[in-house]
Amino acid sequence: MEYPDLGFSVDLLFIDSNAMDAMDPEEDPHHNICSAKYNLGQGDNKQNATCASAGGPANVTECKDWFWDFWRTNQQWAEERLRTADGDWQIIVTHFPCGHEAAWYRKLYGMGLDLLVTGHRHDQEIWDASHHARAGELGGLTCIVSGGGGGISSEATPAENDGNWYGEAEYGFYDLVLTKESISIDSINYNGTVIDSTVVLPH
Repeated sequence: MEYPDLGFSVDLLFIDSNAMDAMDPEEDPHHNICSAKYNLGQGDNKQNATCASAGGPANVTECKDWFWDFWRTNQQWAEERLRTADGDWQIIVTHFPCGHEAAWYRKLYGMGLDLLVTGHRHDQEIWDASHHARAGELGGLTCIVSGGGGGISSEATPAENDGNWYGEAEYGFYDLVLTKESISIDSINYNGTVIDSTVVLPH
């Protein structure tokens, strides 16, 4: 994306990380998209369930390998794109949250990745050196979990959270302001209050 009037450009890369929830069919039926017993709200995966007509796995037996092969394809594609990226900012957007595949994202940070935008967990999280104890796993890369839409569920109730859960809020959203010099990130809770902020600088 180029913003010629503003004098900067952004490379946005969207990658599929759903392999993190793809396990052998007999494993964890509540968090396994490849489970033979995975409840989709419409009943379990049927024995003859297939996604082949959409280019996906032909059955639950092939499902795990399909997703993990696709993840490796996404990783290779992202690395190739970052090697040739010429935008002022490089941002990856994916589903699985800060902390998954940390070693690989550290590598991408070394290749020029500036920000990782994720979801999956139903809360708001800023991962950088001043906000999150585990941020060091990412080697300096700033990551946010924008899972504060959360539907009817969150990672904890307000009484359980008290600011000490994964992040700073159960429900809310992020406001990002990009300029050539910085990316300002505000975490805004359900009633519109800015409850946390950080700034990403070029590295």
